[in-house]
Amino acid sequence: MADTYPPGTPPMPPGPPSMQPPGTVPPPPSGGAPPPPTAQPLPWEQLGYPALEGLYETAKLVLTAPSQAFARMSLTGTLGKPLTYAIIFGWIGIIANQIYSIALRGAMMGFLSALPGYNPKLTFGFPVFVSVGLMVVAPVFVLIAVFIWSAILHLFLMLVGGANTGFASTVRVVCYTGTIQVLQVVPFCGGMIAAIWGLVLYIIGLAIAQRTSQGKAALAVLLPFVLCCVCVAIVALAFGAAIAAAFGHLGHFGR
Repeated sequence: MADTYPPGTPPMPPGPPSMQPPGTVPPPPSGGAPPPPTAQPLPWEQLGYPALEGLYETAKLVLTAPSQAFARMSLTGTLGKPLTYAIIFGWIGIIANQIYSIALRGAMMGFLSALPGYNPKLTFGFPVFVSVGLMVVAPVFVLIAVFIWSAILHLFLMLVGGANTGFASTVRVVCYTGTIQVLQVVPFCGGMIAAIWGLVLYIIGLAIAQRTSQGKAALAVLLPFVLCCVCVAIVALAFGAAIAAAFGHLGHFGR
């Protein structure tokens, strides 16, 4: 039976959601916007996504829209997908690099053989079989490099207070930043472009994945290179001082 109210009496307000009849959807809060939809994972990480298409779409996203790519990167689950991704692109980079090395070596040998007094036993660079061997075992080197570089980055993230989501997140960023290895197919300048853009991707990716600032991420990425340069400079200065001292002793004995 329908509820009746005396004339002029306002209707009763609806009860809380728990008291609403079954099937009733409570209205959104007054003035509130519905929550944003959850971002889809990277194409490479989506179940049922075609492998080659997922590889291409993910690579395009990382290279052209890195902030969006790393925001969509999963921070849970196994590392199988990211490591496979890193191996594929690292393999591409090593193969391209070795092919160019073989071609350059052949061109140099052809140039040197035309010079007078050329010695056929003279070689330039590694033999071809070494380059082919590197192409074959490239996945092993890629895996080792991923974990070593991830450990270095994570150590410096911890030092600057930017490691908030664990070592696996750093590994994932390193794996997907490996997309830059595809730039090795560009002759001459591909490696340099990859190195520069890689630094940018590391900073963006670590800041997003580790829930930290880009300043801390930049410090974690750049400090290893700064320390490496300082060590090289110290070794060079020590070596130069040793040579200068040796020449000084020779001059002293020659008097």
